[in-house]
Amino acid sequence: MNQLPFIIQKFVFEQESLAAIVDIDEARGAEGKIPGYFVMSSAPPNIEEAVEANETIQRQAAQGIDDIADHLHRMLATADGAADGAAELVITVHGYNTSRGGVEAWYKNIFKYVNRHDPAIAAQTNRVFIGYRWPSENVALSSPKKISQALQALPPLPRDVLMTGAVCALALLILELTAFGESLWGFVISLLLVLLFVLGTLMLALVVLRLVVYFRDSYRADNFGVLDLVELLRQIDQAIVKRTAAEMFPNTVGEADHLKAMTQARGYWQRRSQGKVRLSFIGHSMGAFVVTNVVRILSDVFDTASVEKRPDNHIGDVFSLGRLVLASPDIPVLTIVSSRANFLASSLRRFSESYLFSSEGDIALRTASTTANYIAFPSRTEVRGYRLGNVALQNKLGSVDDYGLINLVSLDQDFSPDLPIGEAIAQSNNNVMEQLFLTYKRFQKRGVVTMAELFEVQSDGDSQRATVADFFTYFDCTDYVDIKYDPSANTCSAQPTGILTRALGKAVLTPWNYFMLTLDYARGKRDVHGGYFQGKFSQQLLYGLAFLGFDDYLHTFDADAEVALSQLHLACQSHSIQGHLSPICYRVSIQGGNVEGTKSEMLEAIEQE
Repeated sequence: MNQLPFIIQKFVFEQESLAAIVDIDEARGAEGKIPGYFVMSSAPPNIEEAVEANETIQRQAAQGIDDIADHLHRMLATADGAADGAAELVITVHGYNTSRGGVEAWYKNIFKYVNRHDPAIAAQTNRVFIGYRWPSENVALSSPKKISQALQALPPLPRDVLMTGAVCALALLILELTAFGESLWGFVISLLLVLLFVLGTLMLALVVLRLVVYFRDSYRADNFGVLDLVELLRQIDQAIVKRTAAEMFPNTVGEADHLKAMTQARGYWQRRSQGKVRLSFIGHSMGAFVVTNVVRILSDVFDTASVEKRPDNHIGDVFSLGRLVLASPDIPVLTIVSSRANFLASSLRRFSESYLFSSEGDIALRTASTTANYIAFPSRTEVRGYRLGNVALQNKLGSVDDYGLINLVSLDQDFSPDLPIGEAIAQSNNNVMEQLFLTYKRFQKRGVVTMAELFEVQSDGDSQRATVADFFTYFDCTDYVDIKYDPSANTCSAQPTGILTRALGKAVLTPWNYFMLTLDYARGKRDVHGGYFQGKFSQQLLYGLAFLGFDDYLHTFDADAEVALSQLHLACQSHSIQGHLSPICYRVSIQGGNVEGTKSEMLEAIEQE
């Protein structure tokens, strides 16, 4: 049996409706209407700890693949392949600096939320949920064990320089306390000691960078998290094809006949344009990097549609890409620009629906990620090193009318159903690239730059043209106010509060605001990076879009799509969320356009520019 690079367990409900994670072969607890699985990459935090998986874990992983494939195959058979979405697989991927306990708690909350707390999602019995963990580790600046390991792993030369710097610092102190330090020789020796001390401090910075684990997590995400998730999806794909082969040729005997049956089954799936398994993702922070790179790898670069820059949403044999939900994504702002340097554009535009949850006040991305990527990201300027999770929408002046879906009027007025979507975007008075901005000039009165200004070279000075940015629907949660809701205990906070920031309602946050947010984050008063999964409305919005899609989520407000859209606008407005609805969503859900046709129009408009 091939070595499977992951461990698979399942989510169940135990006493008092508590979600638990149990081994795949345990007859314990009750499954949800939406089955859930916890999949963990078996790669260890440190390569010295890597061992071959034991037979039990491998058997359980293989059984987990079979169970997931059985669920999806049964859903497909029940729906008789009527359309894409007859069976859906929703995968959640966590971010950087996340312990196993923290990941498990979050995924249990999602499992319980979609099965017990949201009736609209729980009614969808053709979904399967996977919570995926890659081998992240926690920041450990105060752990004596981690500090000792970091010093031991330091290569000889920097270690020697570090120790020399420490000795020189002590010698410098002694020199300053003696009369010898006042002589010429004392001055010369002091200069030499200071130089060595500075070099030692630089080596200490290397140790600190290791302890903040960003680069280590980035390596593990890229080389373990991405590849192991690719293998998981490849195994599920193959398992479903096997079941199709068994249905098509039930009396297959011998390996030659089996290979022929598999070939026929793959051909059947490749010819089948409808009725595939819809694959959707929720990616938080560095999890967005994992998700987008998984899609890049799974995409067939030799596919005709890819070569002609008209990529469809088909992945592997049985999957079609559905919805992409990114919360505080730790990926470059370049991601939403149509540019040769945008290495993620081809994967992002394959999804039928894309959503971005961001906050201007996410100091975790603004400081840790941006600082770390200063070393690695190939940009010449400071602002292009910022992350997509920090973009915000303009016009925040503290009035309730500034919140809600801010481009609704423009969509109603500028997007005639008869007008090609690329032309409609070009003529619109509310272009998303001009609405999205970053705060980066600290001490200027309004030190912001819009995405249109930032990438005017890549857009040839035409900020009105259609770009990858138009595939996304944006939710700026900077001023989001709500009660906190904990699905595990089914409890709410007493009073509404600013979830991700202090919800000051300012057009732009100031350096002082960022300082106070840093204190709030350090004291655990508010989660500036992951608060989207704590607010009551944000959970409903985020999980509803991921598990239901835009059309079905609108129906939770009202059966009439236009009325429902107005109610969504009012709901965002009441919670001080700014939204910018994708023209694709509007064309498909409100004006009755075809998804693939609308996407093709958009791609054509992008490539013609």
